[in-house]
Amino acid sequence: MKPVLADYVVARLRRPLPAEHVVPGSTPVLSFGNASDAAVATLGLNPSRQEFLDRNGRELSGTARRFETLASLGVPSLASASRSVLHRVVKACNGYFAANPYRRWFDQLEPILQSVGASYHDGSACHLDLVQWATDPVWSKIPDRAVRDRLLAEDAPFLREQLTTGSFRLLLINGTGVVRRFESMMGISLRPAGSVISSSVESRMSVGRLPLGTQVIAWSVNIQSSFGVSNELRDALASRVRGLNHDDTIA
Repeated sequence: MKPVLADYVVARLRRPLPAEHVVPGSTPVLSFGNASDAAVATLGLNPSRQEFLDRNGRELSGTARRFETLASLGVPSLASASRSVLHRVVKACNGYFAANPYRRWFDQLEPILQSVGASYHDGSACHLDLVQWATDPVWSKIPDRAVRDRLLAEDAPFLREQLTTGSFRLLLINGTGVVRRFESMMGISLRPAGSVISSSVESRMSVGRLPLGTQVIAWSVNIQSSFGVSNELRDALASRVRGLNHDDTIA
């Protein structure tokens, strides 16, 4: 028997594809890995277009496919799709790391996860995003700020549900831009927790807790795209996160 989809999940899936700057024919990426089972989550901005398209802009297919698309599902939209179709979308999200994950991006977070006893690959960790749509062009190149603000506002309620109904013990946030938007969305302020400096790159740390007790640890450097990020800095971040994760004074 298929698991029952929560009402807020169904509502999110049935929302229409935005008219602009979203990968055509894509489906919302609710999570990378199973958010219902994971104890630790990482948080980013939004999925990469490379989750759906190859370098030439063609839709991934066959063994290269990472998520379902309207074409792979054989439906014109998810708005009136059957429950079995919606289950296929969720199944692809839950099984992401067992299929063809975008390792170039996620492998850079894995050492930090392992420092707190978690991993994407055994299901103890998953990844969530502020916006569940993959955009084309990439987020920073969307010319109209109003479009970005609208995507954030529309997707915020779903992420709040994920964070307040899940069983996460720890949320790790990657990059200042994500931290700032997360604080606004959740109505909380993280407090400074020192910094990590390596190879002349400084990453400021901040910590806090969600209303139901989930510990939050964030760093200012986007480790996938910031200039000058080295393995040395990633190792230093992992060490600092491990220490903060055992700090019982974080409130």
